Amino acid sequence: MGLIKLLLISIMSLFMGCSFMVSRLIPLNDIKSPTGNYQIGTETFYWVDTSRAEWFSENSKDKRELIVQAWYPANARSDKKYSWVDYSNQRVESLSESFDVPKFMVRAVDRVSTDTYIETIPIQDVKEFPIIIFSHGFEGFRFQNTTQIQELVSHGYIVFALDHTYDATLTIFPDGTQIERAKKYCYNCEEEEFREVFNPQIDTRISDIIFILDQIEKIKTNEIATNFSNLLDLDKIGIFGHSFGGGTSLAASILDSRIKSCLSLDGWYVPIIPNVYNQEFHKPFLHLGQTKWSKVENYQILDQILESKEGVGYKLSLEGAHHYDFTDSPHLSNLASKFDLSSELKSDEILEVTNTTVLGFFDSYLKEIETNWLDKLNSNDNIIIKKFNKKD
Repeated sequence: MGLIKLLLISIMSLFMGCSFMVSRLIPLNDIKSPTGNYQIGTETFYWVDTSRAEWFSENSKDKRELIVQAWYPANARSDKKYSWVDYSNQRVESLSESFDVPKFMVRAVDRVSTDTYIETIPIQDVKEFPIIIFSHGFEGFRFQNTTQIQELVSHGYIVFALDHTYDATLTIFPDGTQIERAKKYCYNCEEEEFREVFNPQIDTRISDIIFILDQIEKIKTNEIATNFSNLLDLDKIGIFGHSFGGGTSLAASILDSRIKSCLSLDGWYVPIIPNVYNQEFHKPFLHLGQTKWSKVENYQILDQILESKEGVGYKLSLEGAHHYDFTDSPHLSNLASKFDLSSELKSDEILEVTNTTVLGFFDSYLKEIETNWLDKLNSNDNIIIKKFNKKD
């Protein structure tokens, strides 16, 4: 028995060693550096909304807990660089399961570097910066669009991103508590069951956004301590999101007057209940995504919103694109397309299209400065641009 046990231990050690070696050999890229002039600092918050019971929890006494991260323009770099994700070792299982990739590939994310720094002093003696909120997709996480977040901050925005607890792949609280994604999901179920699952889920997501807006106001008045409170421009707040986060962003911008403009990256709009998207909607809105969705009704809802809304709207379609092209996925590895995490489009083209759209849209409709972002996009033969501008 001792010999068999020793043999099993040797085999397991060999397997683990091989897995470790393979993870070291997987070619993962750092997050693309932003093009703006500002350095980037970050601060993470743990907030509890005591006014809301946690819908996902089986304990009726649980309140809604959120991890929210802010990125802000900084004076200079510190000596503490921020990795692409936090708690990377704890996230291996959930990321591997959510995105159906081998664990040895996920283990390599601890080596993915960003241009964000911890304990960095915010830039001072300047005007206030517009605020952007980011909402991730179903099974996503707050880091998944770091490329766009860094691009915005480097050009003079403050970005807040959250993990929608129980909806993100994994949420980790300061005390070490780990909350995995809840198993409440039925993409192809009947309408009644679909609404039973997704109505409270999107309501929870929208309430998350509204709560964060309330917290940002408290930061501005120093009820919540930070070192960048004086930089927040509460009159210029935008929102963007990917997939379910795109739908969440649109619904929140319809319902909350504090949000002035909205951008959606391959948004999923089916969960939005009709009495929300049928309301009057005057704010600038842009959708950038694939040319078609697996569910036809998703773009039918989008078209209805764009054709009926007052004011400016855009529908931008990137031919040949994949759902995850509008995240960090295609830029992290040349193997992303092999695991159905990106298209065959060149990652540089995807990056140029997405960053040009996100930065250009918010520059135009939050900062109200003229840029040539639409001209740049028009020069790309793979982009189809449709503009809506119904007058009041």
